[in-house]
Amino acid sequence: MRLKRSFAGGVACIAVLASLSAAQGSAFGGSTLNDPKGPVPYARQVSTSSTRRTLSGTAPEWSRQGTQVHDDRSITATLILREDTSSSQLTSLRAWLSSQGLTVDRIHQNISALGISGQRSAVAQAFDTTFVQRRHEGRQAVAPSRDLSVPADLSMVQSVAGLVDTDAALPATTASPAQRSTQGNAASTQVSDDCAAYWGEKLSSQWPTSVNVTYRSNALCGYGPEQLRAIHELPASATGKGSRIAIVAAYDDATVEANTNTYFAKVGAQTFRSGQYTHHAPDSPDESRCGGSAAWTTEQHLDVQAAHAIAPDADIEYWGANDCSTNSLYLRILDAVESPSTPDVISLSFGAQEELDTDGDRALLNRVLVEAGSRDISVFASTGNDGDYTNAGDHQGEADVASPASSPYVTAVGGTSTGLNADNTIEVESGWETQTRFARNGAIIPPGFIYGAGGGESKYYTRPTWQKSLSKSGNGRLLPDVSSLADPNTGFTVYSPSDGTVEYEAHGGTSLATPMVAATVAVAKASSGVKVGLATPYLYSMAGSQAIRDVRPASAATWYRRGADTGQLWLETLYMWDVKPQSLQSSEGWDPVTGLGVPTGAAFLKQFGAQR
Repeated sequence: MRLKRSFAGGVACIAVLASLSAAQGSAFGGSTLNDPKGPVPYARQVSTSSTRRTLSGTAPEWSRQGTQVHDDRSITATLILREDTSSSQLTSLRAWLSSQGLTVDRIHQNISALGISGQRSAVAQAFDTTFVQRRHEGRQAVAPSRDLSVPADLSMVQSVAGLVDTDAALPATTASPAQRSTQGNAASTQVSDDCAAYWGEKLSSQWPTSVNVTYRSNALCGYGPEQLRAIHELPASATGKGSRIAIVAAYDDATVEANTNTYFAKVGAQTFRSGQYTHHAPDSPDESRCGGSAAWTTEQHLDVQAAHAIAPDADIEYWGANDCSTNSLYLRILDAVESPSTPDVISLSFGAQEELDTDGDRALLNRVLVEAGSRDISVFASTGNDGDYTNAGDHQGEADVASPASSPYVTAVGGTSTGLNADNTIEVESGWETQTRFARNGAIIPPGFIYGAGGGESKYYTRPTWQKSLSKSGNGRLLPDVSSLADPNTGFTVYSPSDGTVEYEAHGGTSLATPMVAATVAVAKASSGVKVGLATPYLYSMAGSQAIRDVRPASAATWYRRGADTGQLWLETLYMWDVKPQSLQSSEGWDPVTGLGVPTGAAFLKQFGAQR
């Protein structure tokens, strides 16, 4: 079998969660909610107001110019309503929507929202806008050309989410050098001629003298389940028994459980017991978007296998969205939140630049996250694999951070490069920001930056109270909060379909770090029985203690030789660790690559949630 390497990648106090949730739960009720697809009662209550009220922030700034779209495809959106909306107001609103040719598909009582659908022309006419098409941040997008508006007497409508039509959250699966397995055994120390089973187990004699670093190794072959637990230094007795981990992404692959059991049995790890893993396929998957389900199957395998490795006794529940649009993904998070089998944690390994979300999208996301927190569910999101998104990498534009990780109602997860010894102790660790060099002469391979954990300051969210002591410039929410293993050159072996064949592949990215951190918190909740929603304030209360391992720059690099069949002119490459190829680098204390650091060991399990 082939072993390939790649990686996969979207508040003042905790009382806010409870107060907002209570407000949502105490209103937005009434008999008119029982049959959203049935006849609209009291149709005579259709709005007749001649004046209109603009819903600010419902069209992105970048969509003011573009080519007008005239196609009439059916689209979906979510209306964000006031929490104190009355039954009579809902009746009027539904009647107005019906009069505009729009359908109420679903009523989300807990977050005071309505799911609607209709032809694009009907949406444009109802909300007095037009739709334009343009390319933005490397994506083809259709969006409203101006902010939406509604009749002035429909005062219950606050915003509209989901009208930016783009594949915003494609999984970050940039490939790293392919490696060929000689035995088809991901746990073997003889996986290939070049990669190392542990740090320093193999070291090329071709290392250039011009590049002098303290820690050197050939790129690692990919860690197994035991090594992931070692990175968080989890005691053998802490297995997550009694906890539930939910994972949300696009689409669904029904082979995940069987492939995970095959892999874990092969390496001597604990397989799934009957009923321990459940999955919820989307009801109307759109294979024409987001690369289709094939583009997301490795992401699903990575998330599930990493979470199961960290918490082998925890139940895992996967929720697949119809596509990778914000509306579909954010509402799928809500499905997981409202599930009768309430999860302890939710892991989100997807995201895109936060500027792709509108104010309406952010309102929908935050209401879903607040609902999660009110139910003692901790939500974790990846910060991405493109560093600060500047033009030093593969994106053009100013520094940016990722959504949904930028929301203060979620715990943002960054990444590390971590080298383990043969006995699974940590030999070297640093922030995951990678610069590539030619191994022949040590020269930088343009543009220098190849991949790294996302981080920085949000442009849309103010800094929460638990970050006020960080003494960083600006007043925006800072990312990430914590971190775990992300570097694909010290990554995790996943057993998943690739090009029609199930293969062992080494993967990384904050898509790996996020389920690792989420599962570690699930283990902590199971160990102590603590009931905690938003985890972030509790994590910051442990800063500087033994419960969170600080991560700093290390003088380290890995060496790798590509196969001759790749067609590369220079086959040997050096991957330099955390040398600030963009604006991001780890440092003592909190930093924009690893946050506070890595949740660690018995101290973390004991201290998490202890300070109420």
